[in-house]
Amino acid sequence: MNTLSSNTRARPSITAHIAHEDVLGLYRQGKPDYKRIADLVQLSKADLSKLAGIAKSSVRFDANIPVPVAERLRELANIANLVAEFFSGDVQKVGLWFELPNPMLGNLSPRSMIRAGRYKRLVNFVLDAREAERAASEARKNLSR
Repeated sequence: MNTLSSNTRARPSITAHIAHEDVLGLYRQGKPDYKRIADLVQLSKADLSKLAGIAKSSVRFDANIPVPVAERLRELANIANLVAEFFSGDVQKVGLWFELPNPMLGNLSPRSMIRAGRYKRLVNFVLDAREAERAASEARKNLSR
């Protein structure tokens, strides 16, 4: 019988969905490097126009970047940094993570999920995986005591 009540279980942090730091250097002087983010995830202007619901010709990475494109790229930078925290900042592993089909995502790659507009499902997957890893690490610590 489980003697732990639901009141004693650790509750998720209200900031759990935000990367602790910019491990991958996707921000320069506090501002997103939009081109670097798009390149890391390997999203084309056509991909970004579809995600943001704007014309491909409107996609740009300078100070006049369309707001919907900027929002999507900031969301992707956050996912990338969350994943990078797991991979100890290894940019190559993060790039592969976005590229390769993942059995836990129905054999879709994270990039394919992004292209299909499934950002929220992807971020929830990453958060659930991080929580499972944290719980497993805590269990290992408790067993070694």
